[in-house]
Amino acid sequence: MNKLFATTFAAAALLSSVTLPVLAQEWPERPTQLIVVAGAGGGSDYTFRLLAAELEAALGQPFPVVNLAQASGIVGYTTYTSSPPDGYTLGQLSPIAQFTLLGQANFQPESFTAIAQFNADPSAIHVSADSEYQDLRALIAAIKADPGSFNISCGGTCNASWDIPFVSMLLGEGVDVTKLNLIPAQGSAAALQELASGGIDIVLCSIPETTALKEAGVVKTLAVMSADRVSIDEAIPTVEEAIGTAYVGGTWRGIAGPAGMDPALVAKIEAAVAAAVEQERFVTGMQDRGFGIAYLNHADFTAFLGEHFAETEKVLNALSGK
Repeated sequence: MNKLFATTFAAAALLSSVTLPVLAQEWPERPTQLIVVAGAGGGSDYTFRLLAAELEAALGQPFPVVNLAQASGIVGYTTYTSSPPDGYTLGQLSPIAQFTLLGQANFQPESFTAIAQFNADPSAIHVSADSEYQDLRALIAAIKADPGSFNISCGGTCNASWDIPFVSMLLGEGVDVTKLNLIPAQGSAAALQELASGGIDIVLCSIPETTALKEAGVVKTLAVMSADRVSIDEAIPTVEEAIGTAYVGGTWRGIAGPAGMDPALVAKIEAAVAAAVEQERFVTGMQDRGFGIAYLNHADFTAFLGEHFAETEKVLNALSGK
């Protein structure tokens, strides 16, 4: 009996040692679900559908996109991080640390297998075209002198991708951020209309979202929070060019899975994403809508996720006076 048990145990151990690499070699044998943590029609939905089309073409299996935007995307994140780590349920990974830090969820960097980032869009700082502050240095000086005198629009509950980098910049420039008047907006379009009507002084969002109002002479962009000027409007200076110190940040999108995925499987999906973002159809689709292509491999994306949690915690603590 003991000999039979030992033989069975050894066979099971051998099987487990080969199953994961075999699974990685065979993936995908059936459709792979891509969960987007935002509604249909928005930037996340659009970029993931572009990516899905390239993965389907290259790998020969469907990659259906499922939108699970409930509870600001927490439902979507929870769904795919709770799925088996077999590569058949993957999802969007975007700025997420705020949920944990505000007690809305318990996501940690270790909750995910961060496979690859494929998109990043820098935040930008917008004022009305007739604002008395026509450069970023002057605006920061005025905010520092009286932080509560400006109505600053931000996304959602004012703890997300557009406003966190801006507050981090102000913190670095010596502003008492506990006195800022941050006003949640129902999307960038609504915030920009408030800017045009004079109810808001500063809007934080991406550059493509301001194109129509900028062409109408209503909005002026003071600076973009990226390392380099952006191709959609190369006349806009970077923050570093505007004030002499670099501050970079914005939203980003990547593909991830639940914790515990086999490294060989991760490497295969990572390679597929890397190839997808170089395809002409993907590149053109992203450029046509003004979305930036920014690729990070598994190792770099994993490290970046930890940095994201650390920066978000720093800013939220500063806002609360901790």
